[in-house]
Amino acid sequence: MRVLGYDVGGTKIEAAIFEIKTDAQSGTPQAHRLGTARLPTERAKGYEHIVGQMAALAKDVVAQTGLSLSELQGIGMGLPGAVDPRSRVMLNGNTLVLVGRPIADDLGQALGWKQPIALGNDANCFALAEHYCGAGLEYARKSGRSPSRSSSIGLILGTGCGGGFVIEGRLLTGAHGGAAEIGHTVLHRGGHACYCGARGCAEQYLSGTGIEGHYSSRRYGQVKDVHTAREIFEQAQLGEPLAVAVIKAYVHDLTLFLAGLTNTLNPDFFVLGGGVSLQDQIYGGLEQGVLGHAFLPLKELPIYKHRLSDAAGALGAALLPIAHEFERQNLP
Repeated sequence: MRVLGYDVGGTKIEAAIFEIKTDAQSGTPQAHRLGTARLPTERAKGYEHIVGQMAALAKDVVAQTGLSLSELQGIGMGLPGAVDPRSRVMLNGNTLVLVGRPIADDLGQALGWKQPIALGNDANCFALAEHYCGAGLEYARKSGRSPSRSSSIGLILGTGCGGGFVIEGRLLTGAHGGAAEIGHTVLHRGGHACYCGARGCAEQYLSGTGIEGHYSSRRYGQVKDVHTAREIFEQAQLGEPLAVAVIKAYVHDLTLFLAGLTNTLNPDFFVLGGGVSLQDQIYGGLEQGVLGHAFLPLKELPIYKHRLSDAAGALGAALLPIAHEFERQNLP
């Protein structure tokens, strides 16, 4: 199958065409990217502008590959929010101009595309892509278990904190598309206020933004040219005491959070994405720490750094139109 996948973010939109072949025995897809293009989202210009950007990207990437839209077998779209599988609209998210809008229908009309466009949450797309085409393949080689039979949790640690669950090869989305909104589960009761209206949400502690807020709140007027999470990690590597303390607290929170998810869903492995996941300092002792807090006496629980880089979003979106094939093959 040749499928167009969109990764729609708050700052950029990526479109890519993949050729996807599914192994008849394992149900594992093999994906080859044929072409890709990006444009800024420019959400301040409104909903119609975003749809226009997406239509322009489709024309660009189709021209790159020498194909036509009629030669594609599907289109998938990852959106920055929870997508209701019934109404096919985004119920919430950080790009407010997309909330409640029939973006799949409107893009289809702009492209002259007659088939349904598959929709999903961007973190779910990340988890699906890594499970079948990234870290999940490494786990399969190590364990001998096919991705179609294993379970994983994908966690994005970036500006925010989002996740996706793939349970025995199938993406778990929930009744209203809101499964795996784990950034808005409470990590510290009565803790920092979150934009969602709650207090102590995991996103306020496990995101890069959370690290920056923790560091700045403890500086007490000290003059330091340190502003970003990456710079705080760099200072911690150099032994700067405040940065070391902040990163130590971060790893402690992440350990408890992953242990809680382990006790809830008992995954075969975790895969971490987003800018914070690139920092090697968070991995030292992380697996053993999670195992030490897990209810089951597990011998190992791999925690992988993402393998697909920023290609995972568009690839996961491209996998959405054929996800029903995975489910059919995964039935007992």
